[in-house]
Amino acid sequence: MLPELHEREATLRQFFALAPNVPLRREDAPIPDVSSTVAAHLARFNLEWHIIPAADAVPLDEKYFTRLYPTRPRTFTQSDYHGESLQTTLTRSHRRHQGLLLAIESTRKPRYRQNNRQFYGTLYGHDATADPFASYLGQAGFTNSTRYAHTYVPVREFVTLVTNDWRARGLLPRGYRLTVCSPTILNLIGMVFHPEWSESESLELGFYRDEKGNGHCFTVGSNMPGDFSYLQHIETSADWTYLGFRLMLVPETI
Repeated sequence: MLPELHEREATLRQFFALAPNVPLRREDAPIPDVSSTVAAHLARFNLEWHIIPAADAVPLDEKYFTRLYPTRPRTFTQSDYHGESLQTTLTRSHRRHQGLLLAIESTRKPRYRQNNRQFYGTLYGHDATADPFASYLGQAGFTNSTRYAHTYVPVREFVTLVTNDWRARGLLPRGYRLTVCSPTILNLIGMVFHPEWSESESLELGFYRDEKGNGHCFTVGSNMPGDFSYLQHIETSADWTYLGFRLMLVPETI
């Protein structure tokens, strides 16, 4: 296991009050082969490896949602026009990630500024160079070089661009791919490891790919400092002007 995971595993066990003998990782979970060169590269882009607790260790039950979504919407358990509640969608979708080793981007998101000119990397978002992915944003068609004021297609092209570049240069762990961070992962990592994400009111894009390869998008964020309960299902055709996003590395098989 990656050396940095030991401390993060201990933090997870303390947060969820899990005994040392409770397995957090699935037995069939792939172990990323990360060379020192790849590790340094991922660190430069603020990608941190985390264990996502297995379903047997940390089930997404009522206790989980009460603790990690304390200010969840009143409609959380009500079926929407898709015929499924937010709680059911999160439970079903998060199952794909439980028990796996994922790398989550920890870059700080900024507060809102006028004309969507805020940049990731600092709280106030003035410095464009603070975003480690800045050079890729322009190549992917983000005309303002920020992660805001975009639509579904440029985000998809951005992810494909970065993935192909890293893979061609041997900087992507074998068997892994890049994607936009999912709602439950952002909530979990923010609550346990990165509460500073909740200090800014800006919202982010949350993304799942279902078993058929279809994308499901969400608006995710904080209702107050230390809270990551804001969640809303959105369509790919919606106005994403005020949504930022962060990336994560997942196994190609999911």
